[in-house]
Amino acid sequence: MDAQGKGLDSLGWDELVAQKRKVAAELKGITDRLVDIDRKQFHAIIGAIKSQKTALDSITERLKQLKTEVDKHNLDLLSVSEKISQSKNFLSMMEGRLPAENEEYLHSIVTSNQALIDSKDYKSEREKNEILSRVKDASMKIEAIKAVSTIKEQYNVLVKQSNDIGATVKTLNDERDTLRVRTAETNLEIDKLYDSKRKLAAERDSCLAEYEELAKRFDLINTRLDEMSAMRKRQREEYGYNLPSDALFKVKETAKKKLESGSKLSLDELRLLYSEKD
Repeated sequence: MDAQGKGLDSLGWDELVAQKRKVAAELKGITDRLVDIDRKQFHAIIGAIKSQKTALDSITERLKQLKTEVDKHNLDLLSVSEKISQSKNFLSMMEGRLPAENEEYLHSIVTSNQALIDSKDYKSEREKNEILSRVKDASMKIEAIKAVSTIKEQYNVLVKQSNDIGATVKTLNDERDTLRVRTAETNLEIDKLYDSKRKLAAERDSCLAEYEELAKRFDLINTRLDEMSAMRKRQREEYGYNLPSDALFKVKETAKKKLESGSKLSLDELRLLYSEKD
């Protein structure tokens, strides 16, 4: 007989019934706990892990998109930077070549001298050529001024584009940094959830072990009660209701222990034991 069985030897009927109720209540409590673990807590943790993994997949996909976008904008920024550099070089070269006259004055020179040509108001071919030369020189200066003005406008547009692209890249990089932090936080949360799942599995194993021990004790109590019930029935059949409750059963148990230890039994004890076997 194991330790659990030995602990029941000295208990009477009422004590065993009380023990049975106590163990039954404990079994119900553990059963409820196991049901809660299996149907609620495991389900909640698995759902949370799935949700976090879905969020992590979404973050990972967005990070890939951000890398593609940043790479593209950086290429655009490189191209614009090269154009800005070309424009600056051109403007630097043209600064020393711009005429001292303004564009309005140069237009007046072209207009007045072109009028002389149109009206043939010149005395010789040489004078005509001098007039044409003044028109050509003024026109070239006007074109130079216009070219510089156009390049300056283009330069300003390019600088704005560069600033806009730079701002966009900064925004994308800030988003990428934020997502990297979220990735670390999400991975940490997933690790915590898996740790909780492992602990819950350990708790479930512990509950199952406790349940098995209680179930064994419950069976032993039932076996003991069945034995006592059978003995009570025999006691009533043979001796009526004069003996105290469980008295014959306890005498029989004492006789069994004496027999197992090799002690000498009385005739009544022997008759009680062997009549039981018959």
